[in-house]
Amino acid sequence: MPAAIIVRFPDSEADNPIVWQVTDGVWQDAGLLADAKVDAEEAVIMAVASPLVTRCIWSSLPELEPKQAEGVAKLRASEDSLGPIHSAARHLGEDAVVTATIATAEMEKGLARLMLAGLNPDIVIPAALALSPPEQVVAAEFDGIALLRGPNVAAPDEPVFRNLLVGQDEVELLGSDTVRAMLLEACESPLLNLREGPFAKREKRTLATDSQREWIKRLVAGLAVASLLLALVTLGKYWIATDTENDRALAAAQKIDLSIIDIEQAEVQVNRALQQRGLAAGRFVPLSAGLWRTVKASPNVSVRELRYGADGILTVVLAAPDSNSVNRALVAIQQDGYRITATPRQDASGATLVDMTMRMP
Repeated sequence: MPAAIIVRFPDSEADNPIVWQVTDGVWQDAGLLADAKVDAEEAVIMAVASPLVTRCIWSSLPELEPKQAEGVAKLRASEDSLGPIHSAARHLGEDAVVTATIATAEMEKGLARLMLAGLNPDIVIPAALALSPPEQVVAAEFDGIALLRGPNVAAPDEPVFRNLLVGQDEVELLGSDTVRAMLLEACESPLLNLREGPFAKREKRTLATDSQREWIKRLVAGLAVASLLLALVTLGKYWIATDTENDRALAAAQKIDLSIIDIEQAEVQVNRALQQRGLAAGRFVPLSAGLWRTVKASPNVSVRELRYGADGILTVVLAAPDSNSVNRALVAIQQDGYRITATPRQDASGATLVDMTMRMP
């Protein structure tokens, strides 16, 4: 028998019914609803509603399919009610249908009271329908609920209903053990359940088990590490390629002036060397300044060769690991106002080279 938690369905915000924890058929008083300490993780939670807030109706609907009969029974119950109600119906066979109704506000209020205490019931059932159908009218009690239950009839156990149903006859009172056994049977197989339609219990969706979540965490961590390593490797390749191209550019500049020891000195030293050779025509300084400014702002672009002719044209071979870096550098030079021509190619190592000429506007 599965573990169960059984509680009377609260009929007001101040209502504080007893919560019963049932394990292996043993009933334990877990305290009042506001302070109850129960293990609801694997238990079936059933709330038993008083006949004061619920109504049970038996009807006969021949020549209708079970589902059609249930729908018609609920529709009739709604039409006969004095206000908004929530209903559930169950076809009993042989054309009989039982319908349970409760005011929508009462259902909302009772569920809110239970959930506030940490109980989200799987089953909400009228007390009369939690009892086995008797052959004659009997009385039953459970945590303040007092009801009369007979064949196809249920009512609060009050004098007016006793007189109406049995007159002056004695009514058998079901023992507490009998009532508890019937309630446990209803937990396992309820005749009907008011937790349907708009009040159906929303089950928690488990996207992954604990072990699956652990593997997902490991996979995400592994992907993050792999992505970081790939980024570092790529960055390392760019740094190596940039250093190589800078070395080549420095070697090209040193062909003009051997005293050049780094890129930063290239502009000053090459200008001086050109002046000594009579090649500078007053345009090398702004041309080379524009070139080096762009190259310095493009970390992946380097100058592999550099020549300046007496016609005032600066001939340059730009190099980069990819064409996008070179293209950005060319666009930047043009945006500075210089006139250029560019012819792309690749060397044996796969680097992108551009044979460029550069002149003043």
